[in-house]
Amino acid sequence: MSQQPWRACAELEQWRKTPIPPQTKKYHSLSLPATLAVFQSSPWTASLISKSDYRPIETSARVKKPLGEDAFFAETIATPTTIPHCLSLQRRNPSPPPSEAPFLPPPPAKWPKIATPPDLITLWDFGNPGISGHPNTAHGGVLSTLIDEMMSVAIAMHIPGYTFNEATERGRIYTLQLDVRFRNPVYVPGLAVLKVWCIAKVGRKFWLRAQILQEEGLGEQNGGAQPLEWAKKKVVCVEAMGFFVQTTNEKL
Repeated sequence: MSQQPWRACAELEQWRKTPIPPQTKKYHSLSLPATLAVFQSSPWTASLISKSDYRPIETSARVKKPLGEDAFFAETIATPTTIPHCLSLQRRNPSPPPSEAPFLPPPPAKWPKIATPPDLITLWDFGNPGISGHPNTAHGGVLSTLIDEMMSVAIAMHIPGYTFNEATERGRIYTLQLDVRFRNPVYVPGLAVLKVWCIAKVGRKFWLRAQILQEEGLGEQNGGAQPLEWAKKKVVCVEAMGFFVQTTNEKL
């Protein structure tokens, strides 16, 4: 096939020529031709683009919205040093999903309480809209990342002689599983508290629990977080269970 895969897709060529709306153009710091060139340079990604049963679509989350939603994807991680390029391919004729739900472990009706104090407490001052998914609401992926990172810090507390400044040590803690359950929105801007417990250690394996809490009442006024004049009930917004392993070398 002498014809370039990109040129073989008329829809892609049309999409490439589609002008960016004036109201969102200022948020596109990186040009579409540059994005196409990046994925065109790789035989692997170019082969995916050339598949006739897929068509290119705009990744809408990469366009900043007037109310601040998607700012995390459209602005915070859409820079030359984070994720500079993104292209989504949508299946043209997707098969209808099965009408029978797959078996998944049901979330506990009530997570068991932990009697011991948390091993680690981290205080967060969340800004807006840099980590927003929905307006005035932190993106769940950001929250999951914070939990994952702080769980590794809690693990280090239980490894004798562990030094955070040594990259070789820090690189030997790996996340094998992270189960995150979102119970209430985490509003931004606002303060939040992340608590982590190391609930079990067997050899080089670690099990952890974590919670993200905010004070009750955040987000009730104007759809965003507001200062509180009196103490409020602490609300568990996110709960998580993590399973980690410490390796003896770079291989799992």
